[in-house]
Amino acid sequence: MTQVNYAAMTDQERKRSILAHRDDPEAFYTYMDRRHSRPGKVVIKFNDPNWETKVLAAIQEKLDQNI
Repeated sequence: MTQVNYAAMTDQERKRSILAHRDDPEAFYTYMDRRHSRPGKVVIKFNDPNWETKVLAAIQEKLDQNI
């Protein structure tokens, strides 16, 4: 059997691989390791007066990562 390079796959490719090979624990664990290694979501409270600033900062950070 050919060795799969999960590290080179995108998240979508890994997800498709997991769905296609449900009995492959390595595919599942490498996908979950990558997902859990990312920073958490931005949490904004309902009554936070600075919510707009936080949302804009989170969007800018995401844009900066993709450059």
